[in-house]
Amino acid sequence: MNEENKIPLPGQPEPVPDFLKERGWFGVDVSGLLLDFTEPYHPPRWTLSHNGTPFANRGELHIVTGKSGHGKTAFMSQVMATLICGKFGNMQYEGEPPNLPVVLYIDTEMGKDDTIAIKNRVCSLAGIPFNEPCERFKVARLRDTVTAAERWQQILKLAYVIKPDVMFIDGLLDIVEDYNEQKECTPIIRELMIMATHYDMSTWCVLHENPTTEKMVGSLGSIAQRKVTEVFAVRKHKNEKEKERKPNRPPIYFTVEQLKARGKDVDDWDFEILSVEGWGRPQEISDTPAPPLPQPANSSEALMKQIVKCLLEFMSPPNSEYFSNIVKELKKRMHIGETKAKEYFNEANSAGVFSLPVNGRYTLNTSQCDAILNDLPFAPSND
Repeated sequence: MNEENKIPLPGQPEPVPDFLKERGWFGVDVSGLLLDFTEPYHPPRWTLSHNGTPFANRGELHIVTGKSGHGKTAFMSQVMATLICGKFGNMQYEGEPPNLPVVLYIDTEMGKDDTIAIKNRVCSLAGIPFNEPCERFKVARLRDTVTAAERWQQILKLAYVIKPDVMFIDGLLDIVEDYNEQKECTPIIRELMIMATHYDMSTWCVLHENPTTEKMVGSLGSIAQRKVTEVFAVRKHKNEKEKERKPNRPPIYFTVEQLKARGKDVDDWDFEILSVEGWGRPQEISDTPAPPLPQPANSSEALMKQIVKCLLEFMSPPNSEYFSNIVKELKKRMHIGETKAKEYFNEANSAGVFSLPVNGRYTLNTSQCDAILNDLPFAPSND
């Protein structure tokens, strides 16, 4: 009789089978692994929606990918702002009211001023002061930490101390030493998933694409692609250099595309980054035509109002700009060519919109701007 099939005598231990004996599996307790069939099903608890389509459920891992400089952090800034204030653009927080979530943003790679700029951008988008502490928005930076292992320990401790509802790790590459080493990358992805479940936390991670392909880098990217719940890619477009230029898009814009989903597919959407406030303001681009402006009897007055409103978006006093920068912004924001942008500048200057330049930099004449916008008699121009 085979040794495995012998019936042990009373009081004797059960014999250890020879099958893969070296794995040490026979003494493992598996009693808690079997599914309890009486346990009820719980549907996903989504944290966000875009145009009514939910995504990013709690307890799961989500990846944002794209090439370097293609707007990944700008996209996440909009996500964070939505979580903090409840709604931003076409995104909305889907958690249980009235409690909005605690958000933790961890930057692994940028300098302090860049991290501060991201914090300021998110606060500005969410409509909260960026120079005052916020109990529901915490920011940490790990660039000065020497090793990847230490960074991962710090992330684990931050998750334990803050206990966020949603956590963002901006720079997954920085918590591994070698993103092509599968034995190092597999445990990190697995532990991220375990942590998300343990804290019932929606976890977002940024992971770059390869420079020459649209695949995430290395073994780390391959493992993440297979294991995570959702993958969003952000693509940068230079509209004027595209083969088919989109007439309703600015010269530079970004597309958010959901590459992987375990729920409903979220439709792609575009956004641009307005050059305001020193750190940029992402803004979703709507394909719904804006209602036409009311046209006064003199159409040139309506055009001047549009020019002044555009200038006020990026030149609110005491800001000053060089002529070349003003032309560049008019071109981008009003979707016009350079020649037309220079014409608009000259028309505004003739109407007294600008004060006399100092060291080549122009500032807005606020009283004249107010007069134009409120249909008051024009003050004397600079001519």
